[in-house]
Amino acid sequence: MPQFYTEDEAIQAVQKLISGKMFLNASTIISENLAVFPNSRQLKFLSAHIALETNDFITSISVLEELNAEDPNQPKLLFPLARSWNEYGDSKKSIGYLVEAESIGADKTMIDIIRAEVYERRGELDLLDQYVSKLPHEVRMINIRARALIARKKYEEAIDLLESGYETRGLEKKGLISNLFMLTKAYDRIGEYDKAWFTAQKAHELDDNIIIDEVAYFKLFNQILEFMDADLVHALAEGPKTEMEPLFIVGNPRSGTSLLEQILSMHPDIENGGEMCVGHAMQLNASRLTDSYHTWPHSMIDIREDDAKALSVQYLDANKGVGDDAPSEKIISNKALNLPMQLGFLSKILPSSRAVMLHRHPLDNAVSCYTTNLLVSGHVYTNSLPLLGRTWVARKKITDHWMKVLSIPMMELHYENLVADQRGETERLIKFLDLPWQEECMEFHKSDRVARTISYDQVNQKMYNTSSGRWKNYEKHLGPLIDVVSDYM
Repeated sequence: MPQFYTEDEAIQAVQKLISGKMFLNASTIISENLAVFPNSRQLKFLSAHIALETNDFITSISVLEELNAEDPNQPKLLFPLARSWNEYGDSKKSIGYLVEAESIGADKTMIDIIRAEVYERRGELDLLDQYVSKLPHEVRMINIRARALIARKKYEEAIDLLESGYETRGLEKKGLISNLFMLTKAYDRIGEYDKAWFTAQKAHELDDNIIIDEVAYFKLFNQILEFMDADLVHALAEGPKTEMEPLFIVGNPRSGTSLLEQILSMHPDIENGGEMCVGHAMQLNASRLTDSYHTWPHSMIDIREDDAKALSVQYLDANKGVGDDAPSEKIISNKALNLPMQLGFLSKILPSSRAVMLHRHPLDNAVSCYTTNLLVSGHVYTNSLPLLGRTWVARKKITDHWMKVLSIPMMELHYENLVADQRGETERLIKFLDLPWQEECMEFHKSDRVARTISYDQVNQKMYNTSSGRWKNYEKHLGPLIDVVSDYM
């Protein structure tokens, strides 16, 4: 049942959770209250905002397009639509919404910022420079100017800008954190690793308003491990076989999921769905369908065959994408970052699915997480090296568990092996998917659709292995992390 008596109370609660980057909790409240207030445009808009922040661009586009069709020509919708289409990889549609915003006299500075983001993502540096040059010399423009310099490999100029900048009074904490992570990136690129690390530390220290309940956080991992043994998994209700085959790319943030998805998307039978949050929505819907007295994950025992079929339809509907017709590809990938927790449930609802367990060296993975702004999308556990390490271990244990107990086809893939032997590992992957080989998979960097996530600047070039062993540049800072993950090195 909803926790709030009025729509306004629900909206206020969601906004508070969003400000604290507690996106899953906010999504839960939205889902509960949309069942009571199905016409609430503000709740729908907040759901699109969360989807955009957490890289579920299919959902953000779907919701925003619906709202825009009902009430067009609103900059509040046109700007996130332009950003969502850009992140999704369709710059043409992104620019189209910016033209529409321009035609109604919307904020010109915001239009130029998003245009710059479009050309940054596409690697069209001359156009990037053109639109950055139009921006006012204000503190809020430092980040996009620095990104343009880094795109040109002008790292020292970016450092000078970020360190001195313009007048810094008035920049919100979120902007300061973003600038510090950009400075971390620039220092790393010129080999100033100590400066890069200390700058990242400063960014994490600024993000001091979130406290994770570690006991509750890891309790759910343990509950799933203990509850979903092989016998229980076998006994759970199963959804129907489907013509479309979901492919779950199960990996940590910064473990190579964007690279793998980009490679796969070059195959004509595979469509990349990005980080889809539909699994969480299905989990909430399962509780409503069964009206179970148990809490998750134990409530799964009350899912019946009809419930599993309804949940399967919910997943397929989410995979229809952003067009009017269902996608023609045989396989649609999903690299949602909560898949380690969700895979057992999803494998039963979607028995036609397959899973790739993508692993990366724990120290390389953790260094990349710590020195990248994952805070913006809610990964606040990255603020603490020991907590980051314990999260890595918990995810590894649960994916190892799924390899033992689930019946869907699964394969393990190591990021280091993929970059060292792209052809051999890609051929093994395509064979696992029962698809014919396509040479285009070796030229993923030529994709028309730019990678959708924070890794975009890495996957739009040929394969490289300079990120393997990167942790050694920061080894003296990693003691608390090494203590936690040493058994897995």
